[in-house]
Amino acid sequence: MDYNQNNQYGAYPQGYMPPQNQGNYNSYNPYSGNYDGSRQNMNGYYQPPVYNNMPYGNAPVYPYGIRNNQQNYEMVQQRFIRLREQKQEIKKYSSAIAGAMIAFLVISSIFGIVLELLNLTSLYESNTTFSSCIGVFYSFTSIGIPFMLAKRVMAGAKEDHTVSYYAPKFNLKTVSVILASVLGCLAAMCFTGFITYFFEEMGITFSSGKEPEINSVYDIIALFLGTAIVPPLVEEFAMRNVVMQPLRKYGNAFAVIMSAVVFGVFHGTPSQIPFAMLCGLFIGYAVIATNSIWSGVIIHAIVNALSCAYYTFLYFTDEDTADSMYEAVCMVVAAAGLVGLIVYLIKFRDEVKSILSENGLAEYTLKEKVIKFIFTPAMIIAIIIFMIQAISLISFNSGVYA
Repeated sequence: MDYNQNNQYGAYPQGYMPPQNQGNYNSYNPYSGNYDGSRQNMNGYYQPPVYNNMPYGNAPVYPYGIRNNQQNYEMVQQRFIRLREQKQEIKKYSSAIAGAMIAFLVISSIFGIVLELLNLTSLYESNTTFSSCIGVFYSFTSIGIPFMLAKRVMAGAKEDHTVSYYAPKFNLKTVSVILASVLGCLAAMCFTGFITYFFEEMGITFSSGKEPEINSVYDIIALFLGTAIVPPLVEEFAMRNVVMQPLRKYGNAFAVIMSAVVFGVFHGTPSQIPFAMLCGLFIGYAVIATNSIWSGVIIHAIVNALSCAYYTFLYFTDEDTADSMYEAVCMVVAAAGLVGLIVYLIKFRDEVKSILSENGLAEYTLKEKVIKFIFTPAMIIAIIIFMIQAISLISFNSGVYA
């Protein structure tokens, strides 16, 4: 019996032709319902199936009339591989960041235990210079080191975006973005204050820690160093560099939102969580818009310095005068921020859409990416621990603590 060796179906008896509607077993697709899901039209072309609901998102719809179904199948499989790799990388980033957050809590507990063993707790609570100096060391060890290690874990993949460590270009766009972002942080402060007041009227109070006592000029200097200089440097490195930058390959909006969420949860108090989360949105956008992490440091430092300014006024004047001076400074800063916002929206309004619409590897939707980032075992554990810590600071008028 003669066999034909030069046909697409392999060897078969001379004169025998396999049925044209049986498809190729090598192109089996588990989502098509048969071996290749194709059918032959009147012109002899195979029409590939249309896939709409895939496990990893919606697959592209291929036009009719494509002769090579094997090629279509390979394209779908390559897309599945890409999506699986992206999913694994997002989860890797999430786990590394969650590990840094948990390490922060562990180191914080160690600090508290050491202060207690050395009988320094009362000094820490009463002496602003001592507590601020301890705070500087605390920032580097509890925030800087864990997030530096997380960055090394996340450094395996190449980043599609890089932010300069140099100072931003001093131009109209940079100034307007920074001022507008500071305005956004002040708005977040007002919003948080309103929420806090609303809950207090219902008999629910949020503990936010002991206010610093300023007894000398040295306390003022130490307060600015430990609040408005070192923390913005360390926290911006952690949040906008370690957290936000690697995630930008999956979209700017996704990166800004996730870094803001981590920034908010990281603060760990009921009043600071929403405030820091909203501030993180404005700071993250400013860093991307100016292409410099120093823009985030400047915004962060200005916002923190406003609180330090109040205690400075309070040291040199009485409480009523300090309140008036603080409100006046905030009004000036807010007015400058409003001007910056107007200028930016007029001169650079197209940039807002272009920055936020840059989706990077956009085969996952924003919602899918957020879910994959948050719902990893390590991140869930970290969020639960921080939320328990925040809930423990909520008290009721009845004296019962949550």
